[in-house]
Amino acid sequence: MDMQILDTLKLLWPKLLVALLCGGLIGFERELKSKAAGIKTNMLICVGATLYTAISIVMASSETGMGLKGDPARIAAQIVSGIGFLGGGAILQSKGNIIGLTTAATIWLVAAIGVWIGMGYLAVAFCVTVLIVVVLVTVTLFENHFLGRKRYFRITIHLREKSDEITRAALEELMNDHELNLEEYREIMSGEQPEIRLAYVGRNHDHAHMLLELWKIRGILDVKQ
Repeated sequence: MDMQILDTLKLLWPKLLVALLCGGLIGFERELKSKAAGIKTNMLICVGATLYTAISIVMASSETGMGLKGDPARIAAQIVSGIGFLGGGAILQSKGNIIGLTTAATIWLVAAIGVWIGMGYLAVAFCVTVLIVVVLVTVTLFENHFLGRKRYFRITIHLREKSDEITRAALEELMNDHELNLEEYREIMSGEQPEIRLAYVGRNHDHAHMLLELWKIRGILDVKQ
């Protein structure tokens, strides 16, 4: 194998491992909150940004056909605009409620971390990663306990048998008791396992209390978030 390739791999592997670690840490926090962009997505974004930045540096250090060196910022700069497509896809709007803004912002930051790693600033990238995780965890706790912020929830309820009007009435009454605003109610009774899919907006502690009381409704087999 060419010595230049070996040297490139020696420089690249530590960056890729740090990119996987940083993306994985942020993705793990997102995964715990059942977000669409979880561990795999954030790891791939961070590794991708790292690779594109590394490619920019390699291309800039090599001579072009006219004997001139390339601009190391040309490829890496496109990461900033390109990542916007992923971030935009993470933002959803449903009946006046906008969700996914934090996920989109996280994707944007993970790409920035990848650029730092690609440039060789591994310690900086890791410190920023830890800071982001701390912010995501602590601010969420603050919002839930002190601000009572409302969130968007989705759950799937598996039933022992097909649903009836009594089951739906019991669910709606339970949600009203806990001040949860129903956004979507879907019954899927055609498969082997009858199920109901709910989407609603409410406070975190009201959501937790409702999950505990769901088991009081007749016919419920299990509940998945």
